[in-house]
Amino acid sequence: MEAIIADFVPPMPAPAPRRPSAIGGLLRARRDVLSIFPADAYRRQVFTTRLPGRLILVANAPEVVREVFVTKHDTYQRKSRFLEDALRPVVGGSCFIASGDDWAERREAISPPIHPSGLAQFHTCYVRAAEECAERIARADGPVDVAAVFATAITRVLLLAVFGDGVPPEEAETIAATFTAYQDAAEVVDLLGLMGLPDVLGWLTRRRANRLAVALRGRVARLIADAGPAGGTPLLRALRAAHRADGSPVLAGERLLDEVVMFLLAGAEGAAITLTWTTMLAALHPATADRMAAELPAAAPAFADINGMVFTRAVVQESMRLYPPVAVFARQATQPDRIRRWDIRTGDIVLAVPWLLHRHEALWEAPHAFRPDRFLGDASRRRPRFAYMPFGVGPRICAGAAFGMAEVMVFAAILFRRFRFALAPGFVPRPNCRLALRPKGGMTMLVSAR
Repeated sequence: MEAIIADFVPPMPAPAPRRPSAIGGLLRARRDVLSIFPADAYRRQVFTTRLPGRLILVANAPEVVREVFVTKHDTYQRKSRFLEDALRPVVGGSCFIASGDDWAERREAISPPIHPSGLAQFHTCYVRAAEECAERIARADGPVDVAAVFATAITRVLLLAVFGDGVPPEEAETIAATFTAYQDAAEVVDLLGLMGLPDVLGWLTRRRANRLAVALRGRVARLIADAGPAGGTPLLRALRAAHRADGSPVLAGERLLDEVVMFLLAGAEGAAITLTWTTMLAALHPATADRMAAELPAAAPAFADINGMVFTRAVVQESMRLYPPVAVFARQATQPDRIRRWDIRTGDIVLAVPWLLHRHEALWEAPHAFRPDRFLGDASRRRPRFAYMPFGVGPRICAGAAFGMAEVMVFAAILFRRFRFALAPGFVPRPNCRLALRPKGGMTMLVSAR
């Protein structure tokens, strides 16, 4: 079976025939970031693009990633301007956007409620939403867009975790669909801003995205208000309970709304995307699906069962290697620096690109092939530490990484034990990266009982 898995190369965009010009690359990146990378990007350690007044440097080796994102975190802790502009309308000044002392204070407030040591309290949310998802799939008459179904189901997990079971299930579908529409509308590459020019036309491209952001934040604000000042789940109460030394709340009003929206949207996004790509891999490689099904519990898993799902976890990890939900991490320098032979000025952009690192020819054997055994046994310990970073790296690594992995594992246990998945006739998966690495046009599948 391993030889078959090693020979299976799942869908990916063809490398660009040549490196595009700086302006040409940015224009293409507005539609799909993956389309700009030529074949040599999967081999190089560092490469750059120079724009008028700005340098963009790609850190494409583990030691350079460590230098930028860990050793020099203070210099590169701020997200890039274009990412801030793309997401601020919906997540506000949340921990995802904040930097400096504001980020540290927010991070300290949001981390304890979702610490790995306390994940067992959310297990019933995972199971309930996964079983509802399975029932929805079982009732479907014809092809199913599992990307949309999973986005709704994972949003349902997070609504249960934050607000409890008083939120109608259809609220999850509305929030998930609105966020998908927002991502389609948002301007992910600020071409004028990257060239140092005034953003005189930005209001035209952002009007629809801003309307969707207002609608999203309004829905979540109403849910918080409905929970009351002391209501909601232990998670929501813990967020409200974080206080500064002077007794003032860290998260209240708009600041609380920012973090709840960020938790709902960013938390749902990564897990739903991972589940979508994992399901595609299982559909395209039935031997893998059968091997997963053989180790999964016959009934809904207990929290303790997750640790025994060793091969399933390896498949999920390999899915995140091939299709990292966040395919690009972008930072802007807050002060001058030097990386290798390049001088970095304040405002220059430094990228780490998991899509490239996870497929780098010097770091991975058969880098584009699907091989779950890369994550079995001690194989992971033989890799450079910063060759694999699906949740980010350094102090800003995703606070909800363990939460997300646990919910994906529960969904995998319930869905892959119950169903077989196959791509719908004529449907071709197309990875597309704008704000996240989603399948363009969804993931249309036929589903049958196992």
